[in-house]
Amino acid sequence: MSRKFATVSLLSACLITATGFAPAFAQKAATSTSVKVGYFNLALVKQSFPEARESENLQIQADNQLKRDVEEGNKRIEKAKEEKKPAEEIQRMVTQLQGEINAKQQALVQLIQSNQAQANQRIIQAANVIAQEKGLDLVLDGAGVFAGGQKIVDSGVDITQDVMKRLNPTLAGATQAPATASTPPKSTAK
Repeated sequence: MSRKFATVSLLSACLITATGFAPAFAQKAATSTSVKVGYFNLALVKQSFPEARESENLQIQADNQLKRDVEEGNKRIEKAKEEKKPAEEIQRMVTQLQGEINAKQQALVQLIQSNQAQANQRIIQAANVIAQEKGLDLVLDGAGVFAGGQKIVDSGVDITQDVMKRLNPTLAGATQAPATASTPPKSTAK
């Protein structure tokens, strides 16, 4: 049986080579290139950016409103049960309340996502402008590098303060935050 397998394998290898399928499996050779890398602390940028803070506040307000609506609905259902309303009426009430809360939740989610997308777009635009000004080829969220990024931290350009100032010009006159606040955590991986 091993002769049969060897013959089939040899035939397959010949077919692959003859039909040109072999290059599809070939790996591109690694080449060394010089890339100028920058990074910024997205969480710190969002803290200093009013639109991002407003978006987060809107999220908190929406969550609180939905909790109040659910609590109010539950009280209405409990009251109906205490008043010994018919089960069908209580079920209609539950279904109606669930529909109302789901509709509010969907509307709030869309509003929050829209606000967050606008804030994120402004942050991306600011990071792109700073990257072009500094001639950076790649910009990362430094807080998102959990392992293996020590070379980037050591040789990369921290643009956190620049992005913050671009988004909030009133920060330009303020003193800079301590370096540790915008520097990503040191990687322990080697």
